[in-house]
Amino acid sequence: MSIREQRKQQRREQIIQAAKSLMLDSGIQQVQLQDVANEVGIGIATFYRYFANKELLVLAINNEITNEMTNSIKHIANEPLTAYEQIERILTYYIELIDDPQHQFVKFFKAFEAYKPISEETYEYKEFINIRREMANVLYSIAEKGMEDKSIRAGIDIPEYVFTVVQNISYFTVESYLTEHDPNLPVKLDPKKQLKLIKEMFLQFIATKN
Repeated sequence: MSIREQRKQQRREQIIQAAKSLMLDSGIQQVQLQDVANEVGIGIATFYRYFANKELLVLAINNEITNEMTNSIKHIANEPLTAYEQIERILTYYIELIDDPQHQFVKFFKAFEAYKPISEETYEYKEFINIRREMANVLYSIAEKGMEDKSIRAGIDIPEYVFTVVQNISYFTVESYLTEHDPNLPVKLDPKKQLKLIKEMFLQFIATKN
């Protein structure tokens, strides 16, 4: 990579980091592209050389966050644990996302749903697919391990189970926290307690019976 290309890559990353900080603090809808350009110290015309629109910038931020999550799951997958223990750790990891300052990640992921990629031919969209595929491969490796180490009970489709559980826990993590619960219910619902209950039900379903 030439020095010019390196500088361009560094500036692109600078824009993503500035936008990420602004959007996690204030929300996607509230941050304008001019705000990001001002934060980086560039003109809006220069900004557009890196991102043609807000949708692509938001997608780039989502890719970075998802990549961080993928690396965290990779770390769990590489630990000397049984497949059952790794699944338990991954579910706990997702649940603990609601503990980050101001619940920024869960708010971001909810708002991201409104920003569908406008073109499948962009670099950001291709990166989006690659990161999702990488995460899927890590989860599949855990499923394969579960079939080998017998830490997950026989009689279920382990790969299908692993993907279903992780996808649903990640979905419930966002929805449970951001859903306003009915104050007229006879019990006060705590999002984190609800997620822990769901996790325990999932784990009980796959536990090997002694």
